[in-house]
Amino acid sequence: MNTRIKFLRKNSGLTQEKFAERIGLKQNSIALIESGKRNISDQTILSICREFGVREEWLRTGNGEMYAPAPTTGLDLLAQEKDLTHGEYILIEKFVNLKPETRQQILNYIQEVAAALASGDVPADTPSIDSGKSVESLHAELDRQLGIEKKEAEDESAAS
Repeated sequence: MNTRIKFLRKNSGLTQEKFAERIGLKQNSIALIESGKRNISDQTILSICREFGVREEWLRTGNGEMYAPAPTTGLDLLAQEKDLTHGEYILIEKFVNLKPETRQQILNYIQEVAAALASGDVPADTPSIDSGKSVESLHAELDRQLGIEKKEAEDESAAS
């Protein structure tokens, strides 16, 4: 891995000092890593990958392409810039792909809930969410309450 780090640094046109600054290390640490006299931490590997757009597999093993593919959408760029988890990416993607009026209904609902919680307008005996329900049934209930018609439901009705 030390030779790949050195290759990346030189390919980026950086001195050891400038490369180290970009990933939060000192110049002597990079010198020791490149010479194989010091092991590299997982955190440093992740910092290098994030900072230089390098694929972790290539950095660790030399397999595959050196650079990660460039983002192809605005959401991909946002995910890269903000280091979104897969779940966060899916949440944003699903939200922005809703009809504008549905997005507004969701925002209105969230505002109503926040206002009710802030005012203490929640009865003490309010039951908690039934965690025994499946994710699918919770999605179906949310869809029902928001008045969202699913394509699958229409297809099933037509098939009956």
